[in-house]
Amino acid sequence: MLLNQMAALFDYLNDYLQTHEKALNDLLIEYGYENIYAKNLMLSEFHVIDCIGKNRLPNATFISKELILTKGAISKITAKLILKELIKPNQLENNKKEIYYTLTSQGKEAYEVHEKIHDLGNKKVVEIFNKYNKEELNTISRFLDDLLNEL
Repeated sequence: MLLNQMAALFDYLNDYLQTHEKALNDLLIEYGYENIYAKNLMLSEFHVIDCIGKNRLPNATFISKELILTKGAISKITAKLILKELIKPNQLENNKKEIYYTLTSQGKEAYEVHEKIHDLGNKKVVEIFNKYNKEELNTISRFLDDLLNEL
C-alpha cells in the first residue's frame, strides 16, 4: 500500500511542472490579469520573473546560478521577457558592460500572481501538517530524510 502511495506521489511530482503552469495561467484569468495571460508565459519565464522580483539588480550570471540554468538559457528567456515588456535591462553608471534586470509594472503583476500561487500551495501543505501532532511530524520528517538520503 505504501509503495503504491509513493508511486502516486512521484507521478504527481512528475506532473507538477505542468500543473503549476496551468494553475498560474488559471490565476491570471481569475484575478483579471488577461494582459499577462495573453503573453503566454512559460514556467521558466515565471521563474526568471520571480528571481528578478526577489533580488536587487540581478544579472544573467546570478539568475543562472539561482535557477540552475545555463547562461545561454537565461539569455534567451530574458530576451523574450524584454520583448514581452515584463522586464527591462539596466546598466549601472560605473559599469556599462554588465546588464542588470528589473521588472516592469506588468512584470510586477506577473511576479505577484506567481507569489499568490505559491502562498496557496504553502497554505494547503500547512493545513495538511496541522492534522498531525509533533511526534507524527517528527516521524514523517525522519522518513523523508531517510528517503532522500537513500534515493
